[in-house]
Amino acid sequence: MSGPVDTSAARSYTDFSGLGELRGKAQKDQNSALKESAQQFEGLFIQMMLKSMREANEPMKDEDNKSHALETFEGMFDKEVSLQMSKRGALGVADFMERAVKQQQAPAPSTDALLKSRDKGIALNPKQQPIPLPTAADLSKGFALEKALPLKSLNEFKTPFTGGRK
Repeated sequence: MSGPVDTSAARSYTDFSGLGELRGKAQKDQNSALKESAQQFEGLFIQMMLKSMREANEPMKDEDNKSHALETFEGMFDKEVSLQMSKRGALGVADFMERAVKQQQAPAPSTDALLKSRDKGIALNPKQQPIPLPTAADLSKGFALEKALPLKSLNEFKTPFTGGRK
């Protein structure tokens, strides 16, 4: 079984008061606001995936199971499932987005700092090992395998497979 479901007040991308709180949190602590924003994006992404899957299955529904109430329930259910999945990091989209944004926000190191961090410089003209080319004698022999493969007779291939039993 899976772990317990988080029943705390779920912050959603549709909760406008939560959006104001998130803006305030971003001014105080950008890392936690970034994490929460990434989770909300992952929730929205999962919800859109679930909605697309339901729409793809629409032709398979029978007439008795089509109603506005059922569609409303399925939409609310998909939203809640997507929020819980994003809190657990089910797809890893939030983690990926958080790392990408942090990487973009990080200041690029200066050239001087990069040069000082290296132990030794990179050679401009490194010594290269020549690749031996085949001679005319090698080409006339053809390309032989290091070990000759035994050829099987055609009769071996015609016998039915028994799985090692005789």
